[in-house]
Amino acid sequence: MNQPEDASSKMAWLEEQLAKAQQMILELQKDNKEFHKENAQLRDENEKLRNELHQYKNVNTSSGNIPPYLKKSLEKLVEQPKDEQEKTPAENPRNERTGKIDRTEQHILLECPHCHGELSEKKRKQCRTITHLKAAETENVKHECSAYWCKTCKKEVVAKVRDALPNTKFDLQTAILTSYFFVDSNNSMGTIKSIFSDVFGLKISKATISNTFTRLKDYLGDEYDELEERIRKAKARNKDETSCRKNGKTLWAWVCATSEDVLYRIDRRRNINAAKKLPCSENSTDTCDGYKAYDRTKGRKQRCWSHGLRKAKTPEYGFRDEREIEAYKQLVGGLGKIFHDAKEDKKKRGVSVELRVAYEKRLLDHLQSIKWLGKNADTAMNYYMTYFDDWFTFLEFEEVEPTNNRAEQALRHLVIKRRVSQQFRSLAGMESYAMQLSLRTSAKQKGQNYMDYLSHVLDDKINVMGKS
Repeated sequence: MNQPEDASSKMAWLEEQLAKAQQMILELQKDNKEFHKENAQLRDENEKLRNELHQYKNVNTSSGNIPPYLKKSLEKLVEQPKDEQEKTPAENPRNERTGKIDRTEQHILLECPHCHGELSEKKRKQCRTITHLKAAETENVKHECSAYWCKTCKKEVVAKVRDALPNTKFDLQTAILTSYFFVDSNNSMGTIKSIFSDVFGLKISKATISNTFTRLKDYLGDEYDELEERIRKAKARNKDETSCRKNGKTLWAWVCATSEDVLYRIDRRRNINAAKKLPCSENSTDTCDGYKAYDRTKGRKQRCWSHGLRKAKTPEYGFRDEREIEAYKQLVGGLGKIFHDAKEDKKKRGVSVELRVAYEKRLLDHLQSIKWLGKNADTAMNYYMTYFDDWFTFLEFEEVEPTNNRAEQALRHLVIKRRVSQQFRSLAGMESYAMQLSLRTSAKQKGQNYMDYLSHVLDDKINVMGKS
């Protein structure tokens, strides 16, 4: 750019350039202001979306409330970069097939199906792989068991029938299917009878189904005891209870769950003696709600934050004025904020006694900061102060969970069963159900097939060990 030589012209030129620079600065400031405004809008929208997502993805959300597009099976596809998504072949988890071809069928045409004209065969073939379901079949097998005389013990011995419970008319597979239909699929005895009749052509009464199901507990006792011992040795457990019925009388189903195993027990009462029957130890922690029966069991306690916050968010009494309402909102909002920060700090800073003590002090300070009290605030504060030492145990131990969701989810299957079958008819049947449900849920948590697992256990007890 040419600059003028004389001083006056040079000064005018500099003023002109300065004006242009100031104009450019104003335009940049305007653009920058619009950019910041747009950025703030994007941040607000992002925060809104994160809050909406948090309604479906948080520690208090059960699996049934999570939309399918947020399930873990699809999260990997959502989180992958676009380049990787394009390289990954599309999968359909609903219709997975092994790819194995058991047999091949040839399909030919002798004439045109439209005009019945002569056809000339092409080299190209159209191939389809179709999965065929074979019809279920039953067969009556006559077993001839030879009898022998033992010269040593002077007793008569008879060869036993394999793959069948002693003194039954049906094979072991029938007993396994009965357990699968009743425990895993939550069918009633009448529905199971219809399935055997309609699908297998097997005429079997509901009484026989019930007796077969109840007898299975005689062969599963060792597995149930081993399961209970594993839960007893676990460092952290979740416990809860719900009602069930036998012949119109209310009984109680108790559950004790870990990350790998689940144990159910049915008791006549809901009290401290029933709670003490669940696995527990001095060197472990139990996550539970505020039911006082758990207070006198062994080990440390972690009170469920989900129960505590739900209790606080649903006040029992009315409010006197606006100040009391605002104070109660401050109380509940602060409790939720403390719980949220505690979970985040556990992820970032790890577990320690110091972290637990710091949050206990923060909780106490928050409760003392509430000035306008009423019945609702007193109730909530008394609840949190009653179990003051049990709210942040999860910050001291990695295995301990802050909520009792694991136990509540374990009870969900039993609650559905209660709605389907209404009640049990015998105490032995309830005990057998609790035993088989324990093995079924534990197998599911480990990714095992319940029918395969039950078949392996019964085969070992009946055929290998020869229990009769």
